[in-house]
Amino acid sequence: MTGAPAPAAPPGRETWIDAGRGLAVLLVVVYHAARWFDVPAWEQVNDYLSAVRMPFFFMISGLLAHRVAARGEAGTSWRTLWDRRLRLYVWVFVVWECIGTACYLVGFALRGTPLGVGPMVRDLLLSPVRPQFELWFIWALALFCVLARLLRSVDPGWHLLLAAAPSVVALTDGFDLGNVGWNGALKYYVFFVCGMQLRALLLRFTRTPWGVRVATVAGWAVLAAVVETAGLRSVVGVYFALCVAGVLAGAALGTFLARSAVLVRTGTSTLPVYLGHTPVIILGSSLVFALVGSTTLPHAAGLLAVPAATVVATALSLLVHRWTASSPLRYLYAPPPWTASRRTTESAAHRRP
Repeated sequence: MTGAPAPAAPPGRETWIDAGRGLAVLLVVVYHAARWFDVPAWEQVNDYLSAVRMPFFFMISGLLAHRVAARGEAGTSWRTLWDRRLRLYVWVFVVWECIGTACYLVGFALRGTPLGVGPMVRDLLLSPVRPQFELWFIWALALFCVLARLLRSVDPGWHLLLAAAPSVVALTDGFDLGNVGWNGALKYYVFFVCGMQLRALLLRFTRTPWGVRVATVAGWAVLAAVVETAGLRSVVGVYFALCVAGVLAGAALGTFLARSAVLVRTGTSTLPVYLGHTPVIILGSSLVFALVGSTTLPHAAGLLAVPAATVVATALSLLVHRWTASSPLRYLYAPPPWTASRRTTESAAHRRP
């Protein structure tokens, strides 16, 4: 993991950010591998890591999208927001909802519990308002960018308060609106806003002495152990506080892992990993269960299956992205040119020799 020097971050971006993104997306892959292979020990690990996984991922996303909420000339116009972010989110959401639906149908058929095609097609058609699968994250990013752009004239302090109030409630055990995307939007918008509005403070934190960052990670770990062991998630505000600590712990871990070339490189390609890993895990786990004739694995095999599936799913996702880069299949990961605004299309035409 640390044998080669880490690749340089894009201009203006600190290396720890890509290391942090790599860490966050790998935590997501581990989460899905544990669920699809149904390994209780790994699911318990995921429970402990949950306060880092999505809050930290959304915080970094907000950190990188800070211009969306900026005022005046430093801000992002609606046209630019569409061209640089929204059209990508909308496109890959629609494409991969279709892929995800097909994978669910095949996966559950392999497991001997086929799903009804009609209900799955209905859910697919409703997915723009009722997002499915892990793609709720992409749906939420689009929603968050629109909200941040609409609210950019609001005082940053009030913006944070408006985002935090529903998050405190939504992150409490027992809260459920009946859809993973709706729940996630209320839970995590505040962390996206934190990345935008508290960017300078977060960057300053990552430059504090290493002892402070180690203490932050240790403090989060102890707090997570207490919350999980004592079952305190049902106490309003407790899990929200743990998630805040998790964001800081994630940032600290990102600074420590910035020397990992593999992690940093993964962090520069989180979209292909996020989109591609679940189909690999669904089909792979379902095929394994079909071959062994059981929906559970022996304890030792299950413990090994999750990290193995994480490595394989991540590697295959990156390889497929690379293999399709120069073919029409590249549009699995990027919107076609016709989705760009007219002005952008005209500018590109003028630049051609």
